[in-house]
Amino acid sequence: MASENTVDRALKGLGSTLVSARNLVRKATVDFGHAHEPRHKRRVALITSLCCGLLAGSLLLGDAHAPIEHIEKPLQSARVRLLEGNTQRSPDILIVNIDDASLAYGDSGRFGQESEDTARSDRYAWPWPRSVYNKIIRYCREGGARVVVFDLVFSESGPNTNQPVIDATVDGKPLQVWTFERAGDDLFILEAAAREDVAVAITAESSQRKPELRDRLLAAYALKGDHLPATVRQRFAPYNSGTTPIAGLLDGIPDFVAEARTPTLSAEERLEYVRGYEDAVNGDADFARRANRRSLLPLARRERVQGIGGAGVVNVFSDVDGRVRAMDLFGYVGEQPCRSLALEAYRLFVLSHAREAQTDASKRADFARRFEGLIVDDQGLRAGTRRHDLSLGLRDAPIEFEGDEARYLGCRVALDAEGRIQLRYRNFMDYRDTPGYRLAPETYFERGGREDVFALYPSVSARDMLRDYDARHANARRREFAALVERLTREVAEGKAEPAALEEARRELQALPSKDLDLLLGQPPELVKGKIVIVAGSAAALYDAHATPLDPNTPGTWIVATALDNLLQGDVMHEQPRWQVWLYAMFAVLLGVNVTLYARRTLHSLLALATLALLAGAAAWLAFSMQHWFHVSGPLASLFIGFAGGSLAKALTEGRQKAQREAFARQYMGTELVEHVIARPDALKLGGENRHMTIYFSDVAGFTTLTETLGPEHPDRLVELLNIYLERMTDIMLESGGVIDKYIGDALMCFWGAPRDMEDHAVRACKGALACKVEMARMQPLFADAVRATAPQLIKPDGTVLSARAGLNSGLVTVGNMGSSKRFAYTVMGDAVNLASRLEGQNKEYGSWIMIGENTEKLIRGEFTTRRLDLIVVKGKTKPTEVFELLGPKDVPQFIQDLRRDFERGVEMFRARQFEAALEWFKTSLQNEPDKDADNPSALYIERCQHFVENPPPAEWNGVFIKKSK
Repeated sequence: MASENTVDRALKGLGSTLVSARNLVRKATVDFGHAHEPRHKRRVALITSLCCGLLAGSLLLGDAHAPIEHIEKPLQSARVRLLEGNTQRSPDILIVNIDDASLAYGDSGRFGQESEDTARSDRYAWPWPRSVYNKIIRYCREGGARVVVFDLVFSESGPNTNQPVIDATVDGKPLQVWTFERAGDDLFILEAAAREDVAVAITAESSQRKPELRDRLLAAYALKGDHLPATVRQRFAPYNSGTTPIAGLLDGIPDFVAEARTPTLSAEERLEYVRGYEDAVNGDADFARRANRRSLLPLARRERVQGIGGAGVVNVFSDVDGRVRAMDLFGYVGEQPCRSLALEAYRLFVLSHAREAQTDASKRADFARRFEGLIVDDQGLRAGTRRHDLSLGLRDAPIEFEGDEARYLGCRVALDAEGRIQLRYRNFMDYRDTPGYRLAPETYFERGGREDVFALYPSVSARDMLRDYDARHANARRREFAALVERLTREVAEGKAEPAALEEARRELQALPSKDLDLLLGQPPELVKGKIVIVAGSAAALYDAHATPLDPNTPGTWIVATALDNLLQGDVMHEQPRWQVWLYAMFAVLLGVNVTLYARRTLHSLLALATLALLAGAAAWLAFSMQHWFHVSGPLASLFIGFAGGSLAKALTEGRQKAQREAFARQYMGTELVEHVIARPDALKLGGENRHMTIYFSDVAGFTTLTETLGPEHPDRLVELLNIYLERMTDIMLESGGVIDKYIGDALMCFWGAPRDMEDHAVRACKGALACKVEMARMQPLFADAVRATAPQLIKPDGTVLSARAGLNSGLVTVGNMGSSKRFAYTVMGDAVNLASRLEGQNKEYGSWIMIGENTEKLIRGEFTTRRLDLIVVKGKTKPTEVFELLGPKDVPQFIQDLRRDFERGVEMFRARQFEAALEWFKTSLQNEPDKDADNPSALYIERCQHFVENPPPAEWNGVFIKKSK
């Protein structure tokens, strides 16, 4: 019993739940149906806004990886290309490209200093001996460059790149022979580490390898600081090792004197090892005799053993669209946090200025103005409360992170949500700002210069720099030997020198160019003084391409240069806080939904939303000009979602009801009238106006017979047949712009020229009439199928069942709402209307199909083919009117043209009382009548001519026929 009661209670609960659910659904349906009421409309707006807000929010989820970012990032790229200028770049950056021409460059042997065979043997190909980079370093140092940055990773070393001695056997005795021309790595280390002005690249890698000496040495270049953003560590988490420079670059000790790394050695002893190696190279006669090596000497004298100035990370991470727009200030190589290459270059740039200011006190004020918050004094550099010993190279300077900003050595930059700087790319350079144009503008284009320069920063080819370095060395050597020959000539004459020494000097001088070689890049200070020179590969074999907002194949060096430029000028882009993106997006959803729901017409809502979209675009432009990213796709997408949601809600509520009401109205009034009333609600009142219009009447020929045949037994078939006919005729008239006035049984009345003004109302009416005639012919098989089973006798021998005649007339009529205040109709009245009705009835007597009045014929003359039918006085009128038959469009078949010509000549003869001549013309035209076997105008006139030939009309006869019937 207890179990039964439990079941009963459950069923009762289920029943009440179903009833409640049904009532809830019914209430929601009622609410939706009454959504046009204010309180219900607000409820619909709230529900729609919530749904659209959820959809818009789903596009924003994921922050930098949100779906909406696939739209926003390309829009950011477009802003960079269209709005960013090309003149704000820092003047302190120069790029040296190792291009294809540089790879093909040989050496100074081509200047004729040695024989062709020797020169050829001394030339080098790619990969260059690393000692070649010494020329670039020396060129930059001689020109006064502050920093030389190699966007290259010198990670490999071995016998192929570094072999200072080789084992040889002489007279059966093993010997070691100096081969400094093969010691490219050692020579590069000795030159690059001589001063703290060279930085090289590091890349974080995910490959596993055993720890090496260079990994331990990299700690000296690690970033100091305990409060580093965790987002950077997470980003570099997959990279557990790195491709780092060879150990000699990091500690300044060439591989040949690796024993100098012995921990027990003092700094002085270590320096003696390195200097001894430098002296060996500088004093090697065979090395000095080679032209392409001689210019590397003498190597810079070391004051202490130290590694190169800096080593920085060059890893970049792309956005969701694959383009690089941001860069980390530092990265992780294994567990070591290392500054980025751009930040290393900036540190060395500040270090150069600081040491200069420490040496020259007059420059300290300029230094303080350039690097905000930094002060140089005799003790070193002070940054806020921190003091740095310049002898340590500022490596102890930390990056200070405060909220969404980072400060480092006088530079303050904004960070994005992931702890990176948003790069502000400069646009492509104007060719007039390139070094090639500035050095020699008159020959720029002759030397292959172009107006569309593919460069963001001033760039030169490494080939030109190497060639100028070799040329300067050759010029200096020529002047040296010219002076030596002059001195020895004087001393030989005085007996102070041997003639053999003079001859040797003359031979050396003859091997050199006869005059100074021209410099392609001018003097080094003109090109590099005070600059940061970035050396990078741009040849096809070395190209490190990345997609950026400017181009899908941007050299990676441009990214480093852009980051360095932004640091130098402190003008990075500022990312919009994510909470603002959400706020603007949700506000845009509310606007989109409510504007759409409350707008009277869709056009109004579209205009309002377009205005809001333009405002969002203007905000994006204004923000970009202030170096801020405005997330424009969030509000735009939300506006669209709000509009779509609001439109859907409107379609389900107000739109549905309005559409239903309008559909009912169109069925009774027609589209033209409904749109007229919607556009002008004040038109819903009694009244009218006079307008020039065209009126059309049509009637089915033989409809009485059709009714008598089908009506008693098959009324449904009769109605079906009539509806098929009226459906198609109505569609045609509406397509031509006509307004259906009324249906009277099988008769159809319509008009053109109201309520919408139509200058071509007569032309439209005639086109519609002809289209109906063509459609009637096409529909005859359909009519025949409809009556074949019930009344086959209605199918004529020619296969036709129904045919319709029409009358058209144009003129001034009264049109408007006529009837009573309780019920009225939009209709027309006037003499022109009555005449159109009479013309339709006259078709039967003449055997014509479309009869038009003289006013209509005047309005369509030249547009259609017509023929003059008669001068008649219709019943109820006293004034004659000329009537015409509408034969077809302007271009008709030749037989119709012949019919018109012959018939009208017959009419002229007829009215001139030349009945016999007219008879012949009508007999001729009869042959071209489309219905020559039935009643037609030619047959009618033949009867008239024959009658008047036998019974001539009275003298006062004027050719007018008075009609006794309608």
